[in-house]
Amino acid sequence: GPRLPNRVNETEYARYCRLMLILFVPWRNVSDLKQVHESWPDAFTRCQATMNKEHLDVMSNMQMVAECKVSRDD
Repeated sequence: GPRLPNRVNETEYARYCRLMLILFVPWRNVSDLKQVHESWPDAFTRCQATMNKEHLDVMSNMQMVAECKVSRDD
């Protein structure tokens, strides 16, 4: 499938934030993830404060795997 967005790439950061919220925050509607006038990065920053350590560790591991794949392909 498609690769994960890279959190250190400015052009992909909003996509990364949206994906992490979708995967790690319980939701039924988009409004459960972000407010109407809130950007995905702002919503992600807000939600990170309440995420458990295990979820944050999984996010870090996902990023590490993605970076390794990019390095391998270069």
